[in-house]
Amino acid sequence: MDNASHSSHGDDGVALRQRRSHLSRDLQHALVLREGAEEDDDAQLEDSEGYYPEALALVQDGLREKASDLHLDPMTGGVLIRYRIDGVLLDSLLLSGAQATRLINQLKILAKLDPTPAFSPRSGRVTLELDGRELDLRMTVAPCLNGEKLSIRMLESRGVYRDLDELGFEDSDYAKIEGWLDDLAGMLLVAGPTGSGKTTTLYGLLHRMKVFERHLLTIEDPVEYEVPGVTQIQMDPRHGLDFSAGVKTMLRLDPDYMLLGEIRDEASARAACDASASGKGLMSTLHSRDAVGVVSVLRNYGLTDLEISANLSMVVSQRLVRTLCEDCRVQQPPNQEETRWFRSVGMTPPEEVWHASGCETCGELGFSGRCGVFEIWRVDGEDYELILAHADERSIQEQLAKKGHRFLLDDALAKLEKGVTTVDELRQMGGLGRWRG
Repeated sequence: MDNASHSSHGDDGVALRQRRSHLSRDLQHALVLREGAEEDDDAQLEDSEGYYPEALALVQDGLREKASDLHLDPMTGGVLIRYRIDGVLLDSLLLSGAQATRLINQLKILAKLDPTPAFSPRSGRVTLELDGRELDLRMTVAPCLNGEKLSIRMLESRGVYRDLDELGFEDSDYAKIEGWLDDLAGMLLVAGPTGSGKTTTLYGLLHRMKVFERHLLTIEDPVEYEVPGVTQIQMDPRHGLDFSAGVKTMLRLDPDYMLLGEIRDEASARAACDASASGKGLMSTLHSRDAVGVVSVLRNYGLTDLEISANLSMVVSQRLVRTLCEDCRVQQPPNQEETRWFRSVGMTPPEEVWHASGCETCGELGFSGRCGVFEIWRVDGEDYELILAHADERSIQEQLAKKGHRFLLDDALAKLEKGVTTVDELRQMGGLGRWRG
């Protein structure tokens, strides 16, 4: 271990690694045991199931710290262990070449990958049970300039679900979603960039429904979480089970409502439209910068204005921001960059804004967990007419603003005022635009 070695991150990166080395405390303990063991006693460091202690320790660290991803980044002088926690990548520990090679080889063996150096990208997965929780680890290895880069996506196989009222919806927005759930007709699309929490919201919707009293079918690629009481279909294009074939199969299985994992191209957009046109409620996700932008995306995927207006019922557009630790957050006058941001969105800067500080409760990070910033668009008769008339995004947004619609920016500013998050989080989030209700 080398917590003080210099790297491409510079002196500031070294200081951060020293401060956050506690993130890797199980791994550090395993490395100390390895260093203190005699060569002949090496085999005793393996546990009874044949897994290796360094690899398990790294995963245990990630599980304890609620990391979504683990990174082993090669650089001059060693390999840096990094944890993605609440969407932010945090430096922790710099391993020597020998330590890193052993750890990477152990992880490769766990994922049934060739332990020899990778000359092309490789992917594998393994399911482990730690502390009574079943983890699905998805590993990717790629050759880089300074060695092998390895990343691990950590998913709980059974899923850890959050109820809708825990995700950060305002009461008015929650009421709109409740209205759609009572009606269950047309398409509900959850929109946002990669990593914005779309899947979490979608699974929250599943658990809000009375899944044991209705028949819910999903087709996903891949199935990320197992949901009790829901029939989940894994896409398998090699055997003819694509989105189109999957939707046809779902309709023959007498569902009450359906979930299509993601609309990502013309074929999946057409499949979603056909399913919704059958009169069943359909939910899916889609990449779009805001709620109204969904219309443009569907048009680009080949759907006509008539098909969009006839089937689109609700759009949930969202982003994720870190939430301030309530034990140490502080109010201070806005700095120059924060003042400039307020003016850029047409707001007069307030006298004080909330800032992160850092304490023992939040591990000196100043934040604890994440919440969503939302825009909920329940498409009504006027909106249908605009879509049918092939109105552009600006025209639809202007119409929504006249009706007092809450845009992403409105929800962001409300959470800022309540001390939920900071201006920096909103600035980094991006995509808020200038529209306000």
